[in-house]
Amino acid sequence: MTVQIPLDEDHHVHSAFSDDAVSTLAENVDAARDRGLRVLCLADHVRRDSAWVPDFLSAVDALRPVPGLDVLAAVEAKILDRTGQLDMPEGTAGADRVLIADHQFPADLGPVNPAGMHDAIASGEVTEEEVIDGLIGATAGAMKMAARPQLAHLFSILPKMGLDESSVPDQAIGHLARQARLAGALLEVNEKWACPSARTVRAFAEAGVPLVASTDSHDCRDVGVYASVRRIADAAFPDLAP
Repeated sequence: MTVQIPLDEDHHVHSAFSDDAVSTLAENVDAARDRGLRVLCLADHVRRDSAWVPDFLSAVDALRPVPGLDVLAAVEAKILDRTGQLDMPEGTAGADRVLIADHQFPADLGPVNPAGMHDAIASGEVTEEEVIDGLIGATAGAMKMAARPQLAHLFSILPKMGLDESSVPDQAIGHLARQARLAGALLEVNEKWACPSARTVRAFAEAGVPLVASTDSHDCRDVGVYASVRRIADAAFPDLAP
């Protein structure tokens, strides 16, 4: 199997439109050009009440075209519940991507803070297997809800709940990979959270899911700078390692 994760691209970069990033859209574009990137996906956090999305999409569009650089606009929305509903407002149809994020645990009645799920697991209120099954099912459902989906930092929530990605069964990863393929989703290999694991990346590649690299940058100094992604890629595809 010959698979590559292009490192001259960055598919998850935040700007000052988000409430926790510092760089402007233009600063991110300049950084991408300085580092010789070919693709830059500008993605900002949304909630159902985010009213600024049309302004964000217009601001990204105003930066185009950029010679030698394909600039995309995306929104990042967390999974809300077990069915895969997304915390996303109206007016996102113009986005090039929807980044699906596991910021909180998608429970039956809505999102639960990871610390709360950690306590529920520790107390025996819920088992690790039930939590993993719920996360897999909600993520699969979310991909059906979104147009042009991209799985952002898949499984990053697991350590926050006291779990490890190695606890996710191969069968569950294979199922999710097949669902991603059917949904036309991309799998992001995330620098900031160093996830998903090489095992998951390889399983998705074997299922035919396109892989993209992302920094999850909140500062333009980090755009297109990879260390964790390189290690994951080398472990997932040792036959391609230099």
